[in-house]
Amino acid sequence: MTDEPALEKIFRNGIGAQYWFCAPSGPSLVACAGYADRRAHVAVTPSTTFHCFSTTKPITALAVLQLVDKGRLLLDAPVAAYLPELPYRNGATVRQVLSHQAGLPNPSPLSWVHAISDRSSFDPRAFFERVVREHPGCSPPGLRARYSNVGYLLLGRLIEIVSGRTYEQYVRDEVLNVIARDATSPEGFLGFEVPSRGHAVGYTRRCSLLGLLTPFFPDPAHLRSREGAWIRYRPFDLNGPAYGGLKGNVLGWAPLLTAIASRDARLLSREGFEAFFAAQFLTSGRPTGHALSWFTGRRGPHSYLGHAGGGPGYGAEIRIYPTLRTASALLTNTTIVSDPRHLDKLDGSWLP
Repeated sequence: MTDEPALEKIFRNGIGAQYWFCAPSGPSLVACAGYADRRAHVAVTPSTTFHCFSTTKPITALAVLQLVDKGRLLLDAPVAAYLPELPYRNGATVRQVLSHQAGLPNPSPLSWVHAISDRSSFDPRAFFERVVREHPGCSPPGLRARYSNVGYLLLGRLIEIVSGRTYEQYVRDEVLNVIARDATSPEGFLGFEVPSRGHAVGYTRRCSLLGLLTPFFPDPAHLRSREGAWIRYRPFDLNGPAYGGLKGNVLGWAPLLTAIASRDARLLSREGFEAFFAAQFLTSGRPTGHALSWFTGRRGPHSYLGHAGGGPGYGAEIRIYPTLRTASALLTNTTIVSDPRHLDKLDGSWLP
């Protein structure tokens, strides 16, 4: 089933988008709109893939909680106990890093990219060391919620140290491959590579705040070019996969989000899911607006956990409704730098 008109009301002027909703009782809904490549007039289809950016963070959190389940990590231990090379000596715990209250810096990540052609020569360890060296400042943890990509860069390194595998390999082995058998479509994809075919071109509208500012940002990988009213990007990777490296389509997200929403025991224990979904609080007792990685919210009478992702050329939203045990996802190939909560509108057509 599809609902293209509702999607096209939000994404106009040929902007490409995919939407998926898993109905609590009934079929899954898939909709597509716009162009994957405006210049070549290639339409978005269910198999089109996109950069997913910060919607990767809940999957990083899931990987951390798996290691907690296995007794390899303690949620309330200082993250510096596992990463002694860090300059951050404020006592922030793993839980506080997961919930964005660790007092860590958050420099702009817009130039933290490299071209696909540079993948073999890119050194992720050197990038990690450079970021923490250039941004060593921190504040006391637990005093306020402050979003931090650096925090999730640290968590990716933490997963590598504790598991003995690269971050990408751990997530493939313990998360993506575990639910791969549940895929209902051979067109589904979720991974860290840019597929050789069918990946949407990323765009930023030139007549937008970010479009006006983009020429002033460094472009070390020479990814940008002009295409009429748009800035066009050639294929790239983020330098830190743990804070935003996933690529995929909604058919690839569908089995994973369904498994998370239904508390699939292959991914986490009952206690692990309770920790994953639980609202977090500052030391003052005030709510942070976060669970462990998730943002908390409500759509009508239904509470949800969600996360948006945005950056050069792409935007994404994922959401689960734990009480309903259902989920949704939205991917687009235009730059989103805030959380527009488009899923409030789209999901509202299907929620009971």
